[in-house]
Amino acid sequence: MKGRVRRIVRFRFDDYKYLETKLKKMAAKGLFLQECNAFFWIFRKGKPENLTYAVTYFSEGSVFNPDITDNQQTYFDYAEAAGWNFVTQWGQMQIFCSEDADPVPFETDEREMFENIKLCVKKSFLPSLITLILVFSLGLAVQFSAFQQKPIDFLADYNHLAPVFMLLLAIISEVYVLLDYFIWCRRSEKSITSGGLCMKRSKSARMIDMVFTVVLVSGFICFLFHIAFEIKWLGLLLIIMQIPVLIFVFGLSIKYLKKKQAAVVFNRIISCGVVGIVSVAYLVFLLFLTMKFDIWSNQDSDYRTIQWQMNSTESHQYRLYHHEIPLTCEDLYGETEYEYYSYEKDIDKTIFLTRSSYRQDSLPAKDAPPEIGYDVLETKFGFVYELAKKQLLEIPKWRENSSFEIIDNGIFGTVEAYQRYFEKTPMGEYVLFFENRVIALEASEPLTEEQVLVVKEKLVERY
Repeated sequence: MKGRVRRIVRFRFDDYKYLETKLKKMAAKGLFLQECNAFFWIFRKGKPENLTYAVTYFSEGSVFNPDITDNQQTYFDYAEAAGWNFVTQWGQMQIFCSEDADPVPFETDEREMFENIKLCVKKSFLPSLITLILVFSLGLAVQFSAFQQKPIDFLADYNHLAPVFMLLLAIISEVYVLLDYFIWCRRSEKSITSGGLCMKRSKSARMIDMVFTVVLVSGFICFLFHIAFEIKWLGLLLIIMQIPVLIFVFGLSIKYLKKKQAAVVFNRIISCGVVGIVSVAYLVFLLFLTMKFDIWSNQDSDYRTIQWQMNSTESHQYRLYHHEIPLTCEDLYGETEYEYYSYEKDIDKTIFLTRSSYRQDSLPAKDAPPEIGYDVLETKFGFVYELAKKQLLEIPKWRENSSFEIIDNGIFGTVEAYQRYFEKTPMGEYVLFFENRVIALEASEPLTEEQVLVVKEKLVERY
């Protein structure tokens, strides 16, 4: 709307003096506060004025209240009689302004102000903050569980690493806010006991808040740029829109129930429940789009699609890729007239390692020709090398009769080499360890001496 601007204003319960000063400076520039919420504050443009602002807290206030309580109205009447004009409120915070050059102090009892802030924080701020810390910690635990199952897959993908970084930073940020508040309480208690005022937060403390905010926002933007190259724009848009949609639904539910004069507890429970239901519905919607349409994959178009008849009644659609891969089945087994091979490569690079994955697959059939698949891991840290060794040599439960046996290092020129055996029968699966590189190779059958030479020429010596 013309004549109005939206600003992101970061504030803290224990930093109300800074907010008062900030609003005063903005009024001197012609920006006057009209509305405030958790995300955007709305200002009206006008002629600059010299206004004094007062930020106060009232424990009965709540975004779920259907209307102003009687005690709040008495509070507002008292403020108006003292020359303060009500501006807006959000939750338990009320903001007043005065045009007087030397207005009557809004609250003169510093101890009462301090105790009121603690009561409001205990009622709303602390539960929300602790809930956030627990939710972020749960998300981190889920990521850690995924890391434990397949550490190399996890470390090779920024789609896993970025959320971990952001969750860790968010937890550290929220824990810092929590500890900083308790420190402020302790220092303010000492100051008031000695006849002083509530402590003001230092510029360095506010700078730390700003650093956390900038790093979190920058990390999120970088993550979006990263996935923008991996998924389609529709998928990216749906990811970005999830939070705004939930915020809109939450606000709409609160406003509707307030209009219906619903009780505070009922409004809170129903609104939170609605957000939970919409969140699940949104995920189901994404799953439906994923199954119905290809909204995620942003791979190049170097493939052709065919409809493959599995049997007399069933058929499937397959993509046949035509990427260049260093070692092919033709190199190992000779040329073939088979025209349905799929040659696919996928390269992932992170700060921990580079993983180059290659596959040459045939379509499912009784007379299908040989297949081959191999991963080349170039590790950048010793612990990643050890994690790779542990993961690649681990035998899954569905291969209970299999085991990896050590083979002669001279075969491939390795530091350490293993071949998988099924009971006592050698298979075409090898794990080859070099100085800072690992190759996991899976062929249709054990390699002959001639094929080993080809593998060394095309794969081992190439990297």
